[in-house]
Amino acid sequence: MVGQFNRHWYRGGMTDMHHRLFTDAGHGEGGALAALAARDADIARTLAAYGPPPDRSLPATYDTLARAIVGQQVSRVAATAIMKRMQAQGLTSVEVTASQTPEEMMAAGLSRRKAEYLIGIAGEIVSGRLDLAGLAGMPGQAVQDRLVSLRGVGAWTADNFRLFALADMDAWPANDVALQEAMRRLKTLENRPGQAEMETLATSWQPYRGAGALVLWHLYAIEVRKVAITDI
Repeated sequence: MVGQFNRHWYRGGMTDMHHRLFTDAGHGEGGALAALAARDADIARTLAAYGPPPDRSLPATYDTLARAIVGQQVSRVAATAIMKRMQAQGLTSVEVTASQTPEEMMAAGLSRRKAEYLIGIAGEIVSGRLDLAGLAGMPGQAVQDRLVSLRGVGAWTADNFRLFALADMDAWPANDVALQEAMRRLKTLENRPGQAEMETLATSWQPYRGAGALVLWHLYAIEVRKVAITDI
């Protein structure tokens, strides 16, 4: 299903993410949010105050991964403009991208390095060496290892793909600055925790750290940005 919207749906239009957050996360404790709230009183308090985070699921496709790479180290406005130019030139098709040269991709506003990243990933998919949707059937760490083996995909991008595209309720992008600030507020810490402290603070959340990340982004959107979580 390369290039197609292949998100799984449950009865009533429920996505994988919604199903795992509210119904069954696969560990015999029901939905991830309820299980996480039972582990952490601060999470329970935040859910009571702000309600659950919205469903932010994305399709497990090349387009989702490409958008993440395009958005690295540029503003949302710049990333959106580049993606629009890519769409206009047909460069969001995995088959087309795999056949391009870096110079052709750069005409849409990409840096040479990002152009090379996208061509390389598209080539992996077209060749059959990479099945993004099929990653959902693999253990989380195996998915992480496979994704970061791709040139241009770091730990943060891999964690976010696992969470938003594969509904992995234990994906934990601990180096995300918004999550770190939200954790500082959640735990009433004096200083914003770094990645190592984030790992420690979330130890008791396993295997629901991804749900915890969604709650933290929700808290950050409301308390810091004062915007909808989808704008983060």
